[in-house]
Amino acid sequence: MRLFSLISCGLLPAFLLHADEVSLGAMGKMTGKIKSVSAQNEILLQSPLSENLLLLQCENIESIEFDAAEKTSSPTNNLLYLKNGDVLAANVESLDATQLTFKTPWSEKLQVARTAIDSLHFGTGENQVLYRGPNKDDWELSRSWRFDNGLVSQGWTPAHRKFDSFPERYILTFTVEWQGNVGFKCLFNSNSIDGNNDNNCYIMQFNSAGFELKRQSTGSKKYTTLVSYNDFDGEDFEDNKANIEIRVDRGNRVMQLLINDKLKRNNIIDPMETGPMPTGNIVSFTATAGNEDTQTVSNILLSSWGSSSAEARMEKRTESKRDVMFDIESNRSSGELKSITPGKELQVLFENPHDPSPKPLPASKIAVIYFSGEKPKKSEGLFLIKLQNHGSLHVNSFTLEEGVLQANHADLGELRIKVPMIEQITRLPQG
Repeated sequence: MRLFSLISCGLLPAFLLHADEVSLGAMGKMTGKIKSVSAQNEILLQSPLSENLLLLQCENIESIEFDAAEKTSSPTNNLLYLKNGDVLAANVESLDATQLTFKTPWSEKLQVARTAIDSLHFGTGENQVLYRGPNKDDWELSRSWRFDNGLVSQGWTPAHRKFDSFPERYILTFTVEWQGNVGFKCLFNSNSIDGNNDNNCYIMQFNSAGFELKRQSTGSKKYTTLVSYNDFDGEDFEDNKANIEIRVDRGNRVMQLLINDKLKRNNIIDPMETGPMPTGNIVSFTATAGNEDTQTVSNILLSSWGSSSAEARMEKRTESKRDVMFDIESNRSSGELKSITPGKELQVLFENPHDPSPKPLPASKIAVIYFSGEKPKKSEGLFLIKLQNHGSLHVNSFTLEEGVLQANHADLGELRIKVPMIEQITRLPQG
């Protein structure tokens, strides 16, 4: 990497209240306001370290994380999964024999060939964001923790936050990064900070021994393992980072687990069929590695999980030679998706051998449609663009100018995405 003081821009404030962050791997990190990124990965950065704009020339940028204060989101009704592994929050407009037309929060019109689609989920826009952080001073930090664009710990005592309430159905997501050895524990839906007291809650822990999600209760059996990966440790993550998402439906005692945006377990059943469920409002994080190891927790998001079709969307694909549709009551049909047409409500026409003259169904009755065809090899793009609303795209190159990212996508064509719609850009390991 080479760094040049390039353009005079006048005196900057002594500090930036909010900042973008550029990770340069072994060369460290730089924060400031990203003004542009060229196709050659040259970054023009406004930094509090200089009165002039800085030019970072680096062929191996690891990641760019954009200022959380500028992030925006817009409600969408669909999640579109492509066969290369990309995901888009979208509002579908129509589908014919060859392509799907849809909108996103950052584009008024996009089209994709139906042969590139893996699945289309309906009724996904009902979640409401209840908390986004962490922000300075909104978590209780022990002496082991400090705030530095996230919660940073090198000790064993917990950092915690008490929320107003947890919905009956909710989604908790966060990112954990580590320097040295990984070691952290998260209690959520808890009435205790450290879990040592009588407590009904969920516990997630991740260290060199593996990953475990378990249930703590006040019953005769204090701990029950729900998910365990003994061969899944910090060495599986080359960038020393994990994005965790847990979806909880307390009423039906069902959970889902995603790690790095990949669904690891679809239908986790709480083995306690009766008795009290977790009702606490506390989330706490504890570092469990050594004092020389650092754990950083960021991108904490708590939202409701309100869709009536959520359980039906858990249903797995049953075949690949034909399209498969699940309605909101988990009833399955195999056949051919003929069309999606606009109107006061989208109308879905699905034909199956048992009903050769089907009538269109309103989209509100549909949970998920799986498109025929095997999945090809995952995308091998050089960069992963993580979007708001659970979206992600693979691209081989991009530029950024005047707050707009431009890139060419293999299935979607030319893209123009405003920076507030982007959470992070990561360079992916190759080979």
